[in-house]
Amino acid sequence: MTEELTPIIMLSEQQPARPVRTLEALLRFYAEGHRNFSGSDLRGVTVNVIDKEIKYLDLREIILKGSNLTAIILARSVEIKVDLTGSDLSNCNIQGADLSTSRLDQCNFNNSDLRGANLRRSSCRGSDFIQAKLQNISLENYHNDFTASNFTRANFSSSYLTGKFLQANFCASNFNKAKLQHFDSQGADFSDADLRDIELLTGVNMKYSYYNHKTKFSKNFDPIAMGMELIENESDSED
Repeated sequence: MTEELTPIIMLSEQQPARPVRTLEALLRFYAEGHRNFSGSDLRGVTVNVIDKEIKYLDLREIILKGSNLTAIILARSVEIKVDLTGSDLSNCNIQGADLSTSRLDQCNFNNSDLRGANLRRSSCRGSDFIQAKLQNISLENYHNDFTASNFTRANFSSSYLTGKFLQANFCASNFNKAKLQHFDSQGADFSDADLRDIELLTGVNMKYSYYNHKTKFSKNFDPIAMGMELIENESDSED
């Protein structure tokens, strides 16, 4: 995915950053030719419309904490056009939002509501989704990359999950009735997770991922046959 991002980042860095405090200011400066809004603080903003011509936005490290982003549409093509690396999107309402083909590496989505959101072909490497609501999200593309992301106590119930989840933290996450296809979670931690009633489709690789005695499985799910490894921690020994 790095190769796809290179020309976009170069384009956004041709101009100096123009931090803003309101969505109106962002749109105004965009119309004037600015493309780098790194460092902007838009916490609490409600996004009702994003002009279809807005693209190639550099929004790295932007602050959107507590925002309502249900209507946001960042990209609709196969090219990654928006860079939100390192942004704060915690405690946001992102239900049904279109964040597809965006760069969302090292972002903070803690406690955010992403139910029904479109994250297809997105890069979310090293991002935090602690206690995030991720039910019914759209990840129907094997290019999704969530390597080393933290999904502690996240809710994936009834979601369709595809992509790279290498070394991800799924501790105490809920996968009840989720569907996994072309799902690669090598080295991930499923301690205390709920994996009951999940549907394993083609291309699922859970080798070398971890589980503990508190991980919940369906009766027909054999973690050893899947190549998973049992670990014991202090909380296990105390029970």
